[in-house]
Amino acid sequence: MLNTRRDNRRVLVFSALIIATILVITLGRSGVTGPVVTLLTTPLKPVSRLLTTTTQSIRDMTAERQEYEELEAKIEEYERIIASLQEEVVYLREIRRDYDRLSGLVDYRAQHPDQNLVTADVIGRDTSSYLRWIIINRGTRDGIRVGHPVISNLGLVGRVERATAYASWVRLANDPGSAVNARLQRSGAEGTVIGQLQGGMRMEYIPQSELVEPGDVVLTSGLGGTFPPGIVIGRVTSVRRQQATFFQAAEVQSTVDFDSLDIVSVVTSFNPVDPRVFSDVLEAEEP
Repeated sequence: MLNTRRDNRRVLVFSALIIATILVITLGRSGVTGPVVTLLTTPLKPVSRLLTTTTQSIRDMTAERQEYEELEAKIEEYERIIASLQEEVVYLREIRRDYDRLSGLVDYRAQHPDQNLVTADVIGRDTSSYLRWIIINRGTRDGIRVGHPVISNLGLVGRVERATAYASWVRLANDPGSAVNARLQRSGAEGTVIGQLQGGMRMEYIPQSELVEPGDVVLTSGLGGTFPPGIVIGRVTSVRRQQATFFQAAEVQSTVDFDSLDIVSVVTSFNPVDPRVFSDVLEAEEP
């Protein structure tokens, strides 16, 4: 009995819904329900706009996030490219430096066909505060002997003081134990360039009668046969004159950066200055 009542209620409710649906559709087509629908939907418009705005904001944020991630990936790629290019630039700069040094030595060889050069790499340095030496990877098997001059593309480096079969020790020109016969390019005044404890160089024993000025170029004179003539040693930076002495002295700045040497050449043979030339000049000047 109870089941029959429930079934009847369900049939009645279902029938009412169908009738209401048909009525709403009919009234909607006739336009009668328009004001009612508008009245019911007006309070929901702000909510709809809010939901639409929120949905659009979420879409915009998602798109911006994707663009940000893509931008980050591009930045990382560009950073890798820049790092690779920087390494290549450093490598090319080193090649350019080596090229400039070697081309300078080649030019020196072309200008001095009477000299034989052996190019070497600097493989070590003396770390003492008072001794200034370098070690090169060439030795007696390459024809290098004690006393041979050592040069770079910029000028005089020093002299070989010890040689083994595969390596040589070079005393730099600014070592306190170094002494090089020199002359001033402009005036021809002669003296001796001596290394200093502080790492500089000084040209001593310049006659007081000679005019010495800052900027004068100092060259090897070739006297004594130890060094070929005409190798650049440096430039005069200051002059010390003392009236009570027969000589004056000049501070000399080397054209070579001794701390960054990596390629040098050893002069294994050259034609020394013939001292008879000077004796002939002296004899000609005698009354």
